[in-house]
Amino acid sequence: MKSPSFSVLIPDGESDFALFVIHGFIGFPQVKLYVLSNQHWAPTRFSRYCHKYIFKKSSADAGERFDIIADVVRQHDIDVILPVEMEWIAPQDARRHALSELAAIVPVLDFKSFEVANSKWLLFELMQEYGIPTPPTVLCTLNSDFEQQVNHLEFPALLKPVTAWGGEGIRRFDNMSQLYEFLEQCDGEKIENRYIVQSFLSGYVIGLNILCREGQLLACTVQRGFIPNPQRYAAAAAIQFIEREDVLEIGEKLVSALKYSGMANVDMFYDTRENQIKVLELNARFWGSLRGSYVAGVSFPYLACLAALDIPFPVPDYQLTRYIHPKTALKEGMLRFLGKSQYEKFPLEETGLRYMLADPIAETLRAFRQQLSGDRWQ
Repeated sequence: MKSPSFSVLIPDGESDFALFVIHGFIGFPQVKLYVLSNQHWAPTRFSRYCHKYIFKKSSADAGERFDIIADVVRQHDIDVILPVEMEWIAPQDARRHALSELAAIVPVLDFKSFEVANSKWLLFELMQEYGIPTPPTVLCTLNSDFEQQVNHLEFPALLKPVTAWGGEGIRRFDNMSQLYEFLEQCDGEKIENRYIVQSFLSGYVIGLNILCREGQLLACTVQRGFIPNPQRYAAAAAIQFIEREDVLEIGEKLVSALKYSGMANVDMFYDTRENQIKVLELNARFWGSLRGSYVAGVSFPYLACLAALDIPFPVPDYQLTRYIHPKTALKEGMLRFLGKSQYEKFPLEETGLRYMLADPIAETLRAFRQQLSGDRWQ
């Protein structure tokens, strides 16, 4: 069966994940990619797979941004709009509906669901309501109720920002006195209702990557890290794709409760003491190991476009392969040369280096950008 031809607009080409999304179309040359960005020199501008790069400076005003997108859609006869980041488009239900009159938009959360998905505390409350297993969690209200609830938590415990991701801002405390000592030194206004305390479990993290529409699972991959990230609590430096029916069962229950639409990475944890999968958080966006799913045979961006165009497809199978991030592949290659690597040689097709070779200029600029702060880059 011939793959359909259509044009796609990525309206936020300045996003850190935009190049990852572009690479989801490497195997689909019949798709014409347009990239709109509010930065002159974003790495996506230099991608071999970008048909046309459009720079339009826009302010933080959502209305202005949607007007610019609408003009580009009309000018280039765009078929599908594929946003990378959810923060700017999810709250704009009315404007998004108006934009959908001009072009199909990939499945996206409404504002209410986005608020719940993007808050560890609101998500915890939802999971409690629907009986979805999750670690014991307390919101930092810093009052007498908070103290009473923390007394019932099992330590060690983690202090986590309600809305941060990627391991940012997480602190571990081995006992209650350590936690209280830290909180006493903090500005209460910066902590209250902005952090949660969550029991630290024994076991390992499992990631569920999903594409959904109105609570229905359209595509998924399941992964587990096998090389840890040097940065504590950050995503693994190398992953193995695995099969876990219990992960899928809980994932389907979660997306149904949220009536979830769009892409997401769900962090889960296998609690070895209770022999149970528990949900940690849901990242309502594309994720850092997205290209690993391409290696496993699932292009979430491409399938999202098919869903937007109402082109049916079966839930795809994925290969039980591995994916090693580029820095890790280079590091382990050097250690192997010195006879110090504890891992077997990684085939090129299992590493992110394949994308550096496929799209060298854009990838080099993206790597350089990572070394700089956002302000310095701009």
